[in-house]
Amino acid sequence: MQNDPLDVRCSECGKAAQFFEPFRFTCVVRLPEVPENSHVWGRVVVEELFPEQFRWEQPECEKPKFLQPGETGDGYRLNERGMVWCKACKTFEAATISWPEDAFWKLNVKGHELVARNREHAEQILGFLQETQRAPNRKPALRGIPTALLTRRLQQEVSSRLEHALATA
Repeated sequence: MQNDPLDVRCSECGKAAQFFEPFRFTCVVRLPEVPENSHVWGRVVVEELFPEQFRWEQPECEKPKFLQPGETGDGYRLNERGMVWCKACKTFEAATISWPEDAFWKLNVKGHELVARNREHAEQILGFLQETQRAPNRKPALRGIPTALLTRRLQQEVSSRLEHALATA
């Protein structure tokens, strides 16, 4: 499971800060032994990355289930509780976020919202938008771009706003 940090706005200084999930999830088959500060949840090993701040509490569901923002039910809710680290003001604290509302890389163009997980994802989106021949079977990280923002009519505005955001962040 992907464990790249998300970029959110720092509550102290307003600059880009990184949000880290408090747990790492790995398929039990991939590990020769269960690491310290870990628990087995079905076929998933759950490693506590910040055991001082977050202890694992197994959700009440038979099999591991990961809930995305907006989903309801039993399971582990991704991108909600974790640690926020800001390089600019050196803040490192436990936090609860609301993803994608708290995303640092978020643009609203003509009523269509574009959200990038982090700076690298924003750069990947920009590169894709600037391609003259776009592959129809794009990478999973690029599938969430609203179709309207891929049109020639809006592509230039989206690209220039994303370039500006990357240059000034």
